[in-house]
Amino acid sequence: MQCRHWILSVAVAFGCQAMPTTAASKENGDSHVAQQTGRKPIVDESITDRGESDPSQTPSFDQTPSMPKNVPQQGKTAWSSLILGRLREIDKTPFRDELEAGQIQKYADLGHAHAQFVLGCMHAEGLGVPQNDVEAVRWFQRAAEQDFAVAQNWLGSMHQQGRGIRQDDVQAFRWFHRAAQQGLSDAQFNLALCYRRGTGTPQDDFGAVHFLKLAAEQDHRWAQFDLGWMCYERRGGAGNDVDSVNWYRRAAVAGLDSAQYNLGYMYDVGLGVEQDFVEASSWYQKAADQNHVMAQRAIGMMYRDGDGVTQDHSLDVEWFRKSAAQGYALAQESLASMYFHGRGVPHDYHEAQEWYHAAATQGERWSQQKLAWMHMVGRGVSTDEALAFYWVQKAAMQDLSWSQAELGRLYYPGQGVSLDDADALRWFRMAAEQDSPAAQYMIGLMYSEGRGVEADETKAIQWYRKAAKQHYALAQNNLGRAHQKGLGVAQDDLIAVHWYRKAAEQQLPVGQSNLGFMYLHGKGVEADEELAVELFREAAEAGDAEAITVLAQRDEFHRSRRLKRIASMVSTIGASLALVLVMARILRRPKMKTLPTGLSGMGG
Repeated sequence: MQCRHWILSVAVAFGCQAMPTTAASKENGDSHVAQQTGRKPIVDESITDRGESDPSQTPSFDQTPSMPKNVPQQGKTAWSSLILGRLREIDKTPFRDELEAGQIQKYADLGHAHAQFVLGCMHAEGLGVPQNDVEAVRWFQRAAEQDFAVAQNWLGSMHQQGRGIRQDDVQAFRWFHRAAQQGLSDAQFNLALCYRRGTGTPQDDFGAVHFLKLAAEQDHRWAQFDLGWMCYERRGGAGNDVDSVNWYRRAAVAGLDSAQYNLGYMYDVGLGVEQDFVEASSWYQKAADQNHVMAQRAIGMMYRDGDGVTQDHSLDVEWFRKSAAQGYALAQESLASMYFHGRGVPHDYHEAQEWYHAAATQGERWSQQKLAWMHMVGRGVSTDEALAFYWVQKAAMQDLSWSQAELGRLYYPGQGVSLDDADALRWFRMAAEQDSPAAQYMIGLMYSEGRGVEADETKAIQWYRKAAKQHYALAQNNLGRAHQKGLGVAQDDLIAVHWYRKAAEQQLPVGQSNLGFMYLHGKGVEADEELAVELFREAAEAGDAEAITVLAQRDEFHRSRRLKRIASMVSTIGASLALVLVMARILRRPKMKTLPTGLSGMGG
């Protein structure tokens, strides 16, 4: 089964339930990466379907519910009722469900804290009055100074976001704290975020956990969710994976899609609970049905792999498409993979390229790497060295070893970019540090040729060995050549044959040709002309120029010898009898031999 890269959803809630969330708050959101083998999770930054690629993007954070701008009046009325409903949870309000601006203004002017808060909300969101953040802050301030907790919480959010007043995290923390001391769960949650992030107060995980628990025990879903995350991260003494599952479950049962997704993840990888794909799929499905983009991709992966559900490529494509349509880069990459391989959809390289491009432009590194390869080989797009260089550089800068090695290769001969040995060597070294055998081989070659470094056959051998141990055929061939020629090591035909054989067994034409040479001349092995010819023919069929030359010269030599022998036979026994003898020899010719097994005990 192909490996899945998963994402845990991270709470980034700002303000109370109805407070709009700013773009800045999204950028400041926390994310966490679960250190788990198998399905390796990536949190709030994408991958993918790592079977085909391996598969990061703009962070995508979950938000507390907020009312968008320019909603229809019907929606505003419903939201207004939400305000009043929220007020009734804290204290009785004398107002009717309908918000009448004149009535609210009258009570606010008389100093009624409830009315002042509601009037502030009306100005903040443009409900029945022109939208005006400055006026909103003024009315929140008046209500807050009367210790009206909800107004204090909103005033803290206005300070935090710089709406209608100068941005001030210290003042925001002060107002959140005053409201939290009165037991308001929204304020307790916002105060916990201040402690967790260190905004307006020194960073303090223990303080964050304290207020999260206060809010969570009042069934604040986002506080429960964040506690699950703090337990998962082992921060602030919150607890462990079992505790994380318990808090996620409470929020998930309450319908929070992000908690449903994360609870599905915990079941998927077996953290805090016994691994259970059926349960994981169930929670992913609940979140996906609420349009949670990460969950939509996750349930798609479950259908793709048949984990917890019956494998169904048509359904995995459907869920990938829903998530991808919302701009989720990992889902776009997964959908691209389905088109690339023709699973659940017709095989379509052009459509695959479109979705890889959508993900790549969001910074998803595996899609960038895939696009680079497609432009190199002309798969789904025209061959374009400049675009190949552009995308492979993007992926290389995100630490993908294949792209780093490929970027070095482009600099090495100056393909799609100016020849630059120093840059080539730099990228090869970066890839080699990640154990890329291709990069290790190229560093060895640069030492051998003295390009970008002082020529040093001993160092070349060291790099060839690293790559050869990873079964890299070109490095195995070069080790054979080094031992045959005594370059950087003692000359040893036996060891040369050992490495040539390993390269030949991987169908490397130059390795087959070199091994053929050793058999032809009996170097390191017993001479075997027929086996040598067989190796030369295999190499020649793959286009090896040296093997083609050797075969051509050999055929010419033997043709001349055969003609002389036949002429001698004709003059001696006659033409008819000579033809019979020639045909008999052809029929007695043995079949090609198989390649002998490698020599035992041979070290590199």
